[in-house]
Amino acid sequence: MKWHISMRASHGLVHLSLAIVALLWGTAAKRIVSGKVHVLDASNFEHDTQATTGMTTGDWFIKFYAPWCGHCKALTPKWETLAKKLKKKVTVASVDVTQNRILGQRFGITGFPTLIFLHHGKMYKYEGMRKVKDLKKFALGGYRNAKEEDIPPEPSMLVSALFEVLEQFASWSQKRPLMGLGVLTLIGFALAVVLVVLFEFCLMPLCQRQAKEQITSLLHKEMNRLQEEKKKRKDDGAATNSEAGDEDEQPATATGATTGETKKDR
Repeated sequence: MKWHISMRASHGLVHLSLAIVALLWGTAAKRIVSGKVHVLDASNFEHDTQATTGMTTGDWFIKFYAPWCGHCKALTPKWETLAKKLKKKVTVASVDVTQNRILGQRFGITGFPTLIFLHHGKMYKYEGMRKVKDLKKFALGGYRNAKEEDIPPEPSMLVSALFEVLEQFASWSQKRPLMGLGVLTLIGFALAVVLVVLFEFCLMPLCQRQAKEQITSLLHKEMNRLQEEKKKRKDDGAATNSEAGDEDEQPATATGATTGETKKDR
């Protein structure tokens, strides 16, 4: 009886898990509409593309752009046409880098538009003609002739939060430039105070300790050098005295031999 109850419970858990997976999959499928340009931002980029977690959502062709860019505006209708032509094959997407600077920083975006193809954990930058047929050819296999690079890892939560705060502040300061300048001044003053405190209580003692250690080491080396020189002079003096004693003995011996020979002659 207990065995039957446990089996039913396990079957129920399996069905519940499958239902949750199906629900999540269905939600993701609704968010990504095949045949239309999918809008990516910092909040959904990794979830939708799964760029660094396996890319089970398939290949992606992403346009990194800026709203003020004339070339980006000219590419928009072609990008929409490309999304229709690559329906159910490649997901065509776009990222507004001015609103998602952290993604621009992550992928090293320095110009607009920048077109990047993602495939199995690798990325390929498109640098050809911006015609629909050329873009389609690249997405369906031409990317293999481009330079292959690893997809940059997802930034940490701390970095993401910092970029979000900076973006919000930049948006706010554009509307209130004087207040933004005042806030920047206060932040600069606070940072200066922090740096002074760090230098006074952390860096200064460390520098003093290192300087003291270096001076002590130099003094030890100098004392050792002086002791070695003193010992060397002492050894040289002893050797000189020994040589002088040997020279004194040799004439005495020679004089004694000469006197003996003189007496014998007499």
